[in-house]
Amino acid sequence: MKKFLIIAAICLQFLALAGEQKKPALGLSRKSAVELALRNNQDLKAVKEGINAARGRASQSGRLDNPVLGAEYGNDVLFSDEGEYSVKASISQKFPLFGRLAKERDVGNIDIKLASLEYEDACRKLSLDVENAYLDALEKKAVSDARCALLKATQELAKELKAASEKAEVSALEVRRAESESSKLQIEIMRDEVDFAAALSRLKVLIGVSPDVDINLAEKLAEIPPPTEKFSRRTLESRPDWQMYSIAEESANARIALLKAGRFEDVEVGVFFEASESVDEPVGKSREKVLGLSFSVPLPFKSYDGGIEEQLSLRKQAQARSAAKENQIMAEISLYRLRANKYAQILKKHRAEVEEVSWEIYGEYLTARREARAGIADVFGAWQTHLQMKLTGVSILAEQARNSIALKYALALEDKNEK
Repeated sequence: MKKFLIIAAICLQFLALAGEQKKPALGLSRKSAVELALRNNQDLKAVKEGINAARGRASQSGRLDNPVLGAEYGNDVLFSDEGEYSVKASISQKFPLFGRLAKERDVGNIDIKLASLEYEDACRKLSLDVENAYLDALEKKAVSDARCALLKATQELAKELKAASEKAEVSALEVRRAESESSKLQIEIMRDEVDFAAALSRLKVLIGVSPDVDINLAEKLAEIPPPTEKFSRRTLESRPDWQMYSIAEESANARIALLKAGRFEDVEVGVFFEASESVDEPVGKSREKVLGLSFSVPLPFKSYDGGIEEQLSLRKQAQARSAAKENQIMAEISLYRLRANKYAQILKKHRAEVEEVSWEIYGEYLTARREARAGIADVFGAWQTHLQMKLTGVSILAEQARNSIALKYALALEDKNEK
């Protein structure tokens, strides 16, 4: 019985520990983050519904109006009441002239294209936002890692000083200074952790996962080689934000054609049946029945339509904006390429001539302090300089990566993930 209780207690303890274990974290690369966002982002799903809405509108265009069924009946009850009456039944249908229905379908199809391009542009912008958010989180992590690395060295120095103080080899003031610097670093690292958590939270919102999900960033902050492709016509034709202006011009032309076709109202054609009974003296009662066709053409008195001038202005507006967008894209590509390459050069120079040198100087001050050739203030002065240079390097590295990614999207070279 005693053994059974011991085994049961061990099993319960094991189950309790298993229950306390955290759920596996979600491993995330930049590419998988973009793919997840394109599947889960709710704002993107809302934009996609615009395509279905455009399809619904287009399905109603290009159709004939419903036929009109008419009926008439009259008699002379309120007058001579001789039994006279008249009955008429008709059915008519309007038919458009000049291909108006086909032009309505053209407009509807262009609206679908515009909605699709708006969705593609939303995908593009979301993907860029996700990659930038991922880089922002990596930058915050790199800053924290830099401080943690120096914290470890500072804590080791504090231990050395404390041991030396117990032997009366250094003053207690130096020990307190080292411990104070360690505490200061710990506080800054805590702030870095808050910034990192905030960056992860923004990333979670973009990729559409619960705030409770743990995320492990599978990549580290690193230099990203900028694309070498040059601006070309392919770039424009692959950018949905530029294509929308081209489609807007096409839409204006289609609406102008529709307005011209609509200057003449629909022709109405019908079939009618009419029966009547009348009383004539001295002939008496007579009955008549008629089956015939009806045809009506509205006169085109509204020959002027200001809507055509409006669409002509919209077409010119789309042409001007298309040219402006092309210039903007060319400027973006030039600027991002310049910045990505320049930051790569700055980063290389910073690492070789500043960051590595500041680390060597810090090490030399440590050696000098141990040999009583430098004070603790000199050591921490070198330490603070090296930390600042390290953080500056992280900032330069992040800017280089951001501009390379921005150049990739400006050239429309982003991965064609399933949308």
